[in-house]
Amino acid sequence: MEIVTSPYKLAKDSPSRQLLWELGQLAISTQEGFYAHLDRESHEREALHQQALAAATAKHESVRRTAEQYRERLEEQIQADRKRRDDEEQRELERLRREKIEQEIAERKREVERAKTLEFEENRIAEVKRLEKEAVDRRKAARERQDSETAKRQEEERKKAAWQKDEAAAAEVRAREVAVVAQKARSTPVVRAPAPVPVPIPPAQQSVPTTQPIQNTQPEAEHSRYLEIHRALKELRKFMAAQAKQNAQLKGAMGDMRREIRKSVGQLRDGKGANKVQLQTTIETLRKAATIAEPQVDITMFLTSPPQVDDRNGPALLVYLLNIFAKAMIAQFINEAGVKPLIADSLGTVASHIFALDNFRWKGISLIDVLVAKFHVVCPVLFGIYGNERTLEGKRRLGWWREEGGGAFVPEQRHFERMTGLGAGFAGISLKNYEKARPQNPYPDQHYWTSLARIVNVPPQEVTQTHFVVLKGMIENFESKFLHFFGDAAIAALRLSLIELPKRSPPSVAAKSLAGLVDVLKRDKKLIL
Repeated sequence: MEIVTSPYKLAKDSPSRQLLWELGQLAISTQEGFYAHLDRESHEREALHQQALAAATAKHESVRRTAEQYRERLEEQIQADRKRRDDEEQRELERLRREKIEQEIAERKREVERAKTLEFEENRIAEVKRLEKEAVDRRKAARERQDSETAKRQEEERKKAAWQKDEAAAAEVRAREVAVVAQKARSTPVVRAPAPVPVPIPPAQQSVPTTQPIQNTQPEAEHSRYLEIHRALKELRKFMAAQAKQNAQLKGAMGDMRREIRKSVGQLRDGKGANKVQLQTTIETLRKAATIAEPQVDITMFLTSPPQVDDRNGPALLVYLLNIFAKAMIAQFINEAGVKPLIADSLGTVASHIFALDNFRWKGISLIDVLVAKFHVVCPVLFGIYGNERTLEGKRRLGWWREEGGGAFVPEQRHFERMTGLGAGFAGISLKNYEKARPQNPYPDQHYWTSLARIVNVPPQEVTQTHFVVLKGMIENFESKFLHFFGDAAIAALRLSLIELPKRSPPSVAAKSLAGLVDVLKRDKKLIL
C-alpha cells in the first residue's frame, strides 16, 4: 500500500487538522485493505466453486456414462430376451405345425388302413359268398350229374342185358360152328408167326424247359414231403426246449450257440472275403454242437431220401442249430437280398459251404434238406406250386406271407421284395461251382434247372405276378453262372423265360419287368436272345 504523506505535515497549521487528515488517511487505508481482502476471498471462493463445478461435472459425466452403459446393456438384454422369446415362439409354432402334419399323416394312414380293412372284409365276405355259391352250384351240378349218370347207367345196364342175351344165343350158334371147323382142321399143321423184335428206346437226354404244361403230381408230392420235414423241425424245437428244462448245462450251451449263430448270420455282408470271420464263428459253433451226442434224434425225419440203415439216430443239438442257421439265412435273403439282390450270391456261398462240410453231414449225407424245407414254406413257387392270387388259399400256396400272429397278408410290394430275395437266394445256393473244392456240392445246379423249368411250365392261365418276380430274382445277376453251367441250353431257357413266358401270359408290371432283362443282357452281356 502506497504511503501518502500528509500535506499538513510541514504546514504551519494546527496539529489537530493534521491529525484529522491522518485519521482520514487511516480510514481510507483500512477500507481498501478490507475490500482487497474481500476480493481475495471472492477469488478464492470462485476458484473453489470452479473446482467443485468441474468435479461435479466430471462426476455427472461419469454417472452419465455409467447410466448410458447400463442402458445399452439393458437394451441388449432386452433384445436378447426378445430374440429368445421369438425363437421359442418360432420353435413352438414349428413343433405345433409338425405335430399337426404328423397327426394329419397318421389320420390319413388310419383312414387308409380302415379303408383297406373294410375292403379286405368286403372282399372276404364276397369271397365267402362266392365260395358258398360255388359249393351250392357244385352240389346241384353233382346231384344233376349223379341223376343223369344213374339214368344213363340204368339204360346201359338194360341194353347190356339185352345184348348179353342176344350175344349168348349167337355164341351158342358160333360154338357149334367152331366145333365143326375144328374137327375138320385137326389134321392140318399150324404155322406160327415170328415174335416181334423189340425197338430200342434211345437214352433220355437233357432237354430245355418247354412251354407245355407238365403234370403237377411230382412237384406236389415233393412239396408235401418237405412240408413234413418242416413240421418235424418244429417238433424238434419243442423237443429240445423240453430237454433244456431238464438239463441246465444243455440249456446254457443251447442258448449261447443259438445267439452266436444268429449274430454271425445277421452280420453277413456283400463282397469277396467279407464274411470269413462270421463263417468261421458259425463253423466253430456247429462243431461244438456236433460233439454233444445227447440227446439223440432220428435224422431220417429231416431227409427226403433217407438211406436204409439200422442206426438212424444222430446229435439232436446239431440238427437244431442247423435249423436255426437255416431260418436266419432265410431271414437274410428276405430282408437283405429282397432290397439288394446282388448280396444273395455272398449269402448263398455261406449257406452252401456250411451244408457241404463233412462235419455237419450224417453218414455222408448233407442235411441241406433242412434249408430247402424252409424255401418250400416261404416260396413254394420255386418248386412248381401255383395258385390264384385273388383267393386266400391261392395266396397261401404262392407263399404270400401274413403279418405277425396270422393277421392280414403283407402288402403286395413287401410280398414282391420277399419273393425277389428268396429267388435270388435260391440261385445263390444252387449255382455254386465245386469243381475245385474238396467238399461235395450239397445242392447241385440241376436243382436250379428243375426250378426254372417248373416255373416256365406252369399252365398259362395259372401264371401269376409272383412267378415273374421269383423268376427275375433267380436270373438277374446270375446269368453268367447259368451260362457257365448249361451253355446253349441256358440260352434257350432264358429265351423261354424272358420272352415266351411273358408273351403268352396276361400283361402285368412284373411280366414287363422280367421281359426287360432281355435288353439288360443285350447291353451288359452282349447276349442277344
